[in-house]
Amino acid sequence: MNWGHKITIVFILFALFVATLVTICVRQDFFLVAPDYYEEELAYQDQIDKMNNFQQLEIKPELNKIDGKVILSFPDNVALVEGEIHFFRPSHGDFDQKFSIELDSNGQQTFSQDQFLSGLWKAKLSWKDSNKSYFNESTIIL
Repeated sequence: MNWGHKITIVFILFALFVATLVTICVRQDFFLVAPDYYEEELAYQDQIDKMNNFQQLEIKPELNKIDGKVILSFPDNVALVEGEIHFFRPSHGDFDQKFSIELDSNGQQTFSQDQFLSGLWKAKLSWKDSNKSYFNESTIIL
């Protein structure tokens, strides 16, 4: 075999390698953080105001992981009119879950850890009282 054949074989192998990489990349799934990303960015100043309202609270709501449960606790001084907690899975948007905040007599709401995949989650807590809106995002590993 002369050097011309060897160069041709190397070129063909390289072309097959590149074609394989392109095929793998095209088949790779990707997920946007949010389907309406641009609309959310335009309304971000409202989100900043809500986060500032949260920071001004003396006693803040907490999200804790205890005995296989995720417990959302609101202090007595927070007057909740309506709210929502969004469990956001950064690695795969199909596993996101949203719940309305429905506190029990102790000011808590409990979620079973079994309904979530193990791994990193972001909990986006938003609620309103009689005159302000609040927002907080925290990271929790289940």
